[in-house]
Amino acid sequence: MTIREKRARSRRRRLVAYVGVAAGWALTVWAATVLTPPDWLHGIALFVHLASLVVGLGAVLMIEWHALLWATGWSSARELRQADRTMILPVWAGLGGLLLSGALLEPDLEQPATLVKMAAVLVLALNGVALTHWTQALARLPGNARFGSLPTRARAGFVASAIVSQVAWWTAVIVGLMNSTG
Repeated sequence: MTIREKRARSRRRRLVAYVGVAAGWALTVWAATVLTPPDWLHGIALFVHLASLVVGLGAVLMIEWHALLWATGWSSARELRQADRTMILPVWAGLGGLLLSGALLEPDLEQPATLVKMAAVLVLALNGVALTHWTQALARLPGNARFGSLPTRARAGFVASAIVSQVAWWTAVIVGLMNSTG
């Protein structure tokens, strides 16, 4: 298989992942509008929601911490790749848990803040799919590759994805906290 064919296949996979993520998000929003879970389930759903937040955001922070260490010359591309491979499952498991449990928490979709949170969750999930482009590029680099030696477009892509990730995750967290305490 040629490089061109591999890249085309990778783009198709990302497209399918974008559609899958958007469909999962839409299904969650729809379920939140039609489900009326019993009161006893609320506490369980809230626990799962918070545990999923800890797992998902914690794994994201670990990956992005390793990325920052690599970008500042304190670690290697190999170490970042290892962190990404190790933490990617908890990221997606945490996000999936947030979506499933969130549908049972009866979010008030009439509130603008809730809509902002839902949009942030969609953005962070779509950004996670977009990041696969950069993690595949990272996998092709030698283990001792320096961040500064990457082309400007690649460096900008890594940094932009990390910023979008952090803004989206923390927006969802802060809005969720405000909704649950206000």
